[in-house]
Amino acid sequence: MFLYKVFIWLYPLIARFISPLNEKAKQWIIGQNEVWDQINQLAPSIKQPIIWIHCASYGEFEQGLPIIEKLKSEYPHHQIWLTFFSPSGYIHRKNDPAADFITYLPFDSLKNANQFLNLVQPKLIVFIKYEFWYNYLQEAKQKNIPTLLVSAIFRPNQIFFQFYGGFYKKMLSLFTSILVQDKSSYDLIKTTLPNLSVEITGDTRFDRVVSTANTVIKFDWIQKMNADKIIIAGSTWEEDHTILAKACLSLKKINWIIVPHHVDPSSINQCKTHFPSAITLTELQNSHQRFTSPTIIIVDQIGILRNLYQYAFISYVGGGFGKEGVHNVLEPAAFGKPVIWGENDKKYIEAVGLRKAVGGFKINSANELIVLVQALVANEDKYQEAGAHARKYITQNAGATAKTMLFIKDHQLLT
Repeated sequence: MFLYKVFIWLYPLIARFISPLNEKAKQWIIGQNEVWDQINQLAPSIKQPIIWIHCASYGEFEQGLPIIEKLKSEYPHHQIWLTFFSPSGYIHRKNDPAADFITYLPFDSLKNANQFLNLVQPKLIVFIKYEFWYNYLQEAKQKNIPTLLVSAIFRPNQIFFQFYGGFYKKMLSLFTSILVQDKSSYDLIKTTLPNLSVEITGDTRFDRVVSTANTVIKFDWIQKMNADKIIIAGSTWEEDHTILAKACLSLKKINWIIVPHHVDPSSINQCKTHFPSAITLTELQNSHQRFTSPTIIIVDQIGILRNLYQYAFISYVGGGFGKEGVHNVLEPAAFGKPVIWGENDKKYIEAVGLRKAVGGFKINSANELIVLVQALVANEDKYQEAGAHARKYITQNAGATAKTMLFIKDHQLLT
């Protein structure tokens, strides 16, 4: 408890200190300064019982969106209040029509938690995947508001399962129920907290990517590229750019579309140093040029990657050569195309699962990337088989949203 209180005290101070040099911290400080004005302005517009959904960031929103959409359709006499912790979620989704009210989450304190719950008065609270805020959970428990942690995943090295993690075990116990992705997570929780309600429902990201693949958005600018095959590299970092740049030099009859994880001007300029012949998407859209030979496009816009994967012959997902680990391999796999990523995937069960299903491939170097791409280009049967395995892996693991909704109904959490 002491360490948590220290964290709650230090976090805003550190964010404020680094905000002049860190845009994300700056936006978070601005958001926290304005959040109560926003909440107080929105609260009088509440006309129906509230379901409060909380997501840490953009990725958790994507994971929670199938649940949000189902709650809206199956409980039309309720409204959705959506909160974010991170600016990357709030800024990009603050006007999303999926929710009735969208704000930052006021930083976790006893005062904030009590004030927020008294104003919003949610009938059900749903946290997506990773979020654990003690004061909000404690206040919800005292007010008899059911709380769900959904699409959760746990690993043995997390603090909840250490001998010194008593306070964090208590935090988990405050949830009414925890819905986990896999049996390993289930066993960890039940061994630690045998009396806690836990159920395996799966990962709602599978449902999200199935929905995306079935309702794709087309991009006219793709027609400006020549007819050679396209590799789409999504959510890439500096380490990925080093690998991809070497591959581009060897795989000359391939078009490349590179979508960096960060698309601010500084990050785009840094990416372009690896690909001096590349053109940005904005430049392409503002030009009448049509390419007759393979080219490299760097996407300097947000929000299009998951639909862009439909055009890939092969997809490459970034993050696997850095400490952050591989990003979302499910989005490209849903289109039935082989997926490639870097070596750091051990913590990501969806990447490991896709690899075991032979729909995805882990590489350790640029040379391995080159050899793998050449093999898939040369062997049509191997290529088609890998794509079919990728799509099958997605469809076999879909259904977590339906299981989550069934759990809510069976336990009468919104009666």
